[in-house]
Amino acid sequence: MRFYKRRCRTVLGAFMVACLAACQSRPSDDAETASAAPPQPTDSAAAAAPGATADTTASPTDSVVVTTDKAQYRAGESMTLSFENRSASSYAFNPCTRTVERDDSGTWTTVPEPNRICTMEAWILDPRGTRSGPTELPTPLTPGRYRVAVRMTKEPPGGGAASAVVAVSRPIEVRAQ
Repeated sequence: MRFYKRRCRTVLGAFMVACLAACQSRPSDDAETASAAPPQPTDSAAAAAPGATADTTASPTDSVVVTTDKAQYRAGESMTLSFENRSASSYAFNPCTRTVERDDSGTWTTVPEPNRICTMEAWILDPRGTRSGPTELPTPLTPGRYRVAVRMTKEPPGGGAASAVVAVSRPIEVRAQ
């Protein structure tokens, strides 16, 4: 019964985070590449709000590694995000509600996606587990360097208070159409 209650709190927390994010201006994000190099810890910088450079409502996490299926994409192209949980905590997330950030001379700026629609569902990333999920890049998208950020709800082992975190990929390249 305790596990069921904990899972319900995790799903409810993820739903609340997703709803709050949906009520704000809709940002977008980038994904990391899954090339021959082994997965690296996520970037320690938090995902930015639309047009901003930092997300003050969630903490960065190095416990979840986010990778993409390719190193280069075109605007509007589909991608698969892979998540590797290196911790003893569970995470709830939705790969659709990711944000895409552009590297503007060393400052990560969120790419606005005002008409983006996602089903509000919570995917559970078990402790030390892996999951993959689909998403796509926005269109139009100027060629350049981007990354993907995914907001997650972390539930620590033992049923402590859930917290909002952001897993950020390494940069990817977006090429001209």
